[in-house]
Amino acid sequence: MTTEFAVTVTEHTLPNGLKVLLVPAHHAPVVSVWAFYRVGSRHEQIGITGISHWVEHMLFKGTPKFPKGQIARLIQKHGGTLNGHTTYDHTAYFETLPKENWLIGLDIEADRMTNALFDPQETELERGVILSELEMYENHPEHRLFTELMATAFQVHPYRNPIIGWRNDLERMTRDDLYEHYRRFYAPNNAFLVLSGDLTPDEALPEVERHFGDLAPRELPVLPEVKEPPQRSERRIRVKGHGELPLLAMTFHAPTYQLNGDEMTRLIPYALHILADVLGHGRTSRLYRKLVETQKALSVWVGNSIHKEAALFSVFVTLTGQAELAEVEDTVWAELCRLTEEPPTPEELERTLHCEEADFLRSLDGVTERAYHIGVHEILGDWKLLNAYLPNLKSVTPDLLLTAARQTFTDTNRTVGWFEPTKGQ
Repeated sequence: MTTEFAVTVTEHTLPNGLKVLLVPAHHAPVVSVWAFYRVGSRHEQIGITGISHWVEHMLFKGTPKFPKGQIARLIQKHGGTLNGHTTYDHTAYFETLPKENWLIGLDIEADRMTNALFDPQETELERGVILSELEMYENHPEHRLFTELMATAFQVHPYRNPIIGWRNDLERMTRDDLYEHYRRFYAPNNAFLVLSGDLTPDEALPEVERHFGDLAPRELPVLPEVKEPPQRSERRIRVKGHGELPLLAMTFHAPTYQLNGDEMTRLIPYALHILADVLGHGRTSRLYRKLVETQKALSVWVGNSIHKEAALFSVFVTLTGQAELAEVEDTVWAELCRLTEEPPTPEELERTLHCEEADFLRSLDGVTERAYHIGVHEILGDWKLLNAYLPNLKSVTPDLLLTAARQTFTDTNRTVGWFEPTKGQ
C-alpha cells in the first residue's frame, strides 16, 4: 500500500458567510456545482418530520426567474445533469455541466437559495408525490425493517426519525410550515459551495462573488444539542408482513469521526470500517462464506455508517428460506464475537486495505463524485477528513481492531431486528 493521495482544495469565505471549496480537476472540460445546506432530518422535531426532504422537492418547483420545469430543461439543453438529495445531516443540490455552461449552475443555486416560490397548489401536489413515495417504501420489507430498527436503536436522537418523515406529519404539514423551514435554514451562512472540475480560483471566485455576494446572511436558529444516551440493554424488534424472504438486521452504536482527541479514539471508526469489510465485503468475506456459500442467505451487507453526531455498525442479511432466523443470527453473532477474541489475519487485513483503497479512489474518479465526497466530509466536520481517510485506515493496528470490536460488539449495545414474511398480508 504505497499510493499517496490527496485532494487539493482552495477555501474562500464570502463576507456573508458562504464558504466556497474549489476542487480543480483539469482532465476534462467539465464543472460540477454543488450547494450544500447544513440542514437535514436531524434538525426536525416531531410534528414536522420529513420537512427538509419536502423542501428539497419544492426547490425544483420554480422561482420567478426559473418557472417550474425550466431548471431541468435548461440543464438538459446545455448537456448537463442535475439532482438533489436529503440526508440526516444535510441537503444538497448539484448541476454538472460542460465548462462553457458552468455559470448556469451558479445562476440556479444563487436564485433558489432565497427565491423559491412554494406555490400552494404545487405544495399540495408534492404532498401526494411524497406520500406515494412513502407508500412505495412501506411496501418494501427492507425499508420497513430499517425504519423500525432506527427508531429502536435511537431512543432520543432525531436520527430515529425517517428522512422522508412519519406519515402523520406529512399529512398535516402546511405550505407555511415548509416556507418557514426554508427561510430559517436556507441562507449563505448556513451553506457552502463545492466547485469541482476545470476551474481555477481566478476564474471561479469572482463569479461566486457576483452571484452570491449580495445575499444577506440570516440569524440561524439555535438548536438544542442532543446526545443519545449509552444503550444499556439489548433491544429487539420483530416485523411481520408481506414479503418473499426473511431478513435479519443487527446494529451497534459506534463513535463517529472526531477531529480531536487521542489517536486511538480517532482511529476507532476506521478500525470498524476494516472489520465491516472483513465480515461482509466480497466473496472472501467471513459472513459471505458462512451464509451465502452455504445457501443460508442470498446476500449479506455489513457497514459502519457514519453520521455527524453518531454512527451505527450494522449487519443486514437476506435469508434464502432454507435457514431459520435464529440460526443465522447465531452465526452472525459468533463471527462478531470471534473478532473480539482475535484480530483478522494478516492476509485478510492486506486484502481489505487493498479493496478499500481501490474503492475509495474509484469513488473520486468523476468531478461530480469528488465534489460530493468533499461536501459530505465538510458536513461531518471538515473536508480534510477525506484526505485523512486512507492514512487513518493504514494506521489501524491489530490491537486497535481488537479494542474496536470489544467496545462495540457487546450484547447490551446491540439492536436486533427480524422481518418474518406472512401469507396474504
